[in-house]
Amino acid sequence: MDYSFKTEQNFIFIIAALILSAVVAYFYYKGSKLEGPQKKLFTSLRFLSVFFILLLLMSPVISYFKTLTKDPVNIFLLDNSESLLIEKRNEKQKEIFTEKISNETPGGSEDLYFLFSSNLYKEINQEESDQLVYEGINNFQTDLTSTLYSLQERLSGKNLSTVTIISDGIFNEGGNPLTIAKSLNVPFSFILIGDTVQKKDLVLKNIFFNKTSFIESSAPINVQINSFNYDRDIKINLYSDDKLIDSKDLKVNSGQSNYNIIFNVMSVKEAIIKYKVEIAGLEDEITLRNNFEEFFIKFIDNKFKVLVLSGGPSADLAFLSEEIKKVKNFEATILTQKSPSEYYEGTLPDLSAFNSYIFIGYPTSITNPVILNDVKENLDKNNSSLIFFASRNTDYKKLSQLEENLPFKFSGYSEAEEETDIKTVSSPDADIFKSPGLLASVNSFPNIFKTASVFSANPSSETFLIMGRNSAPALIIERTDKNKSAAFLAYGLYKWRLNSSNNNSREVLNYILTSSLVAITDKEAKSKFVIETTKDVYSKYENVIFKANITNFELQGGENIKVKINGNGFYKELELMKKGNRYFEGEINIQADGNYEYTAELYSKGQLEESISNRFAIGENNFEYKLTRADNTIFSALSNETKGSNFTNQPSAEIKDFFQKSNEKSKSEYMSLQNYELNINPYYLILVILILCIEWFLRKRNNLP
Repeated sequence: MDYSFKTEQNFIFIIAALILSAVVAYFYYKGSKLEGPQKKLFTSLRFLSVFFILLLLMSPVISYFKTLTKDPVNIFLLDNSESLLIEKRNEKQKEIFTEKISNETPGGSEDLYFLFSSNLYKEINQEESDQLVYEGINNFQTDLTSTLYSLQERLSGKNLSTVTIISDGIFNEGGNPLTIAKSLNVPFSFILIGDTVQKKDLVLKNIFFNKTSFIESSAPINVQINSFNYDRDIKINLYSDDKLIDSKDLKVNSGQSNYNIIFNVMSVKEAIIKYKVEIAGLEDEITLRNNFEEFFIKFIDNKFKVLVLSGGPSADLAFLSEEIKKVKNFEATILTQKSPSEYYEGTLPDLSAFNSYIFIGYPTSITNPVILNDVKENLDKNNSSLIFFASRNTDYKKLSQLEENLPFKFSGYSEAEEETDIKTVSSPDADIFKSPGLLASVNSFPNIFKTASVFSANPSSETFLIMGRNSAPALIIERTDKNKSAAFLAYGLYKWRLNSSNNNSREVLNYILTSSLVAITDKEAKSKFVIETTKDVYSKYENVIFKANITNFELQGGENIKVKINGNGFYKELELMKKGNRYFEGEINIQADGNYEYTAELYSKGQLEESISNRFAIGENNFEYKLTRADNTIFSALSNETKGSNFTNQPSAEIKDFFQKSNEKSKSEYMSLQNYELNINPYYLILVILILCIEWFLRKRNNLP
């Protein structure tokens, strides 16, 4: 040990204390009758007592450095998500936990064991294998990234040596864990549980649908299916409130894994309907818990009065008109221009009576500008919407009268015509096109036409389809307080339905039309607030989460949102917590399976402003079963980048050797400063008193005053 002596005072004061103590002791006994050793003894005692009293007043501290050793810490993360129930992987993990882990780590280290799923779950003892529970908790997703961030925060200051993950490698939430893993600066190793070979299975992978649809209108439900190692016909059933309403047969083969089918549903009245898509199960599937999915569609009576103005008869007009007429919620008036002020179908009606306008190759060179001015006036006055379909004969100079009401700008016009393919953008807005798979069908449609005109999307608009040449915008939608418009800047749509290899072109065009019009004209967008649950179906082990936003309402102060939940003999009122100026959130746990309805009410200054109703269900959360094949891809990347190891099939001796070497590298010695404060030490005080007492006693024995 290295010792040092320090005080709060300057060291020169200690020297002064020594001198002063010596002077006091010398003069105190200088004139006494003591001689020889006695005089020296008494002088020394007086010197020590005075010196220690002076030291006591100067708050002395004796400091020394002590060498300490920081033991390495080995972390074991055990996957506790529901996918471990596939093929009884949970039993294999328990076996590894109880019989293997305890024998692999050498002594001289601290070993910590944690369960994880969507996050770091809890710490367990090595002997308590019964704590590995895979049902009855909210473990319906696996997020290794969040787990590692939680681990970093929880073990801050620990001397981490290794991290070993025991899992099937199925991570379905969170980003890439490599960044946080590398920042921990320790080797990551793993034990993979489960077979990496894909077993026979049918999986309902995704369902794309619009949560809100119109009554008497066809609402598409796009179903994505995975089939692994089957060559046969399978059946997919659609249920409406638990009643079978449709079935489709699908032929699958072992050479293809991805399939799409589309159901169409409708309602003749306003309702919130629960649907279920289910793949008829086969006996030899690895699991049947990924064969179904449930969801809700809200059908609303939201009639739109739509005026369609066409620059003249055309194949595109015929195709578009046919699809517009199919939408029962559209009260469509279709007029085809014959002369500047005449139309084949009759006279021009009162323009103020319409919610939306659709231009198909309109205006042309003969269009009366007064009509365009009237349209603009109603767009501005009534906050109506406009959808524009381009054609070769469009007169863009006249269209410029409506430039402020369009989602694009044009810097030049050319009648030069060229073919182009149409492609979807990488990630379209799911609030507008909730079936991206259906929209993506255009990627395989035949080429159509465009002019050499130059278009650019407004900064506040969003592009959903682009042209293959120069990635120019093809479908643009703008939704702002002042401009609600959409534009399709290519033409020749009729070619889509002439393509014999694609039989859903009508459905795709209908979907583009209705989704665009709903996005820019939807009367629900004028609601004072919106609310929804984060999922349609929850497990009873999860909290139902409500998220609400005040939209078209001027805040008065003191706004609050209450939710009334009922169903299956359950009733509860919940007031959402205010998380932001307009944002509210709340959650509740419901233990009984079943269907539930809720009514959300917006209050301002105690006054009810608006209410919204919807549904959700408590049932089985099967998200963890969408992937069934054990996957070591992420594990391999982690171990390679951090110099870890794959323990899955390694002999015990090699695993022990790995831990031994890692722990030796991680052991660290450090010097710790220790302080011994004399001024608060009772022994030091006793020493001072003892010296004074000895001096007093000896003085009395020698008859000194």
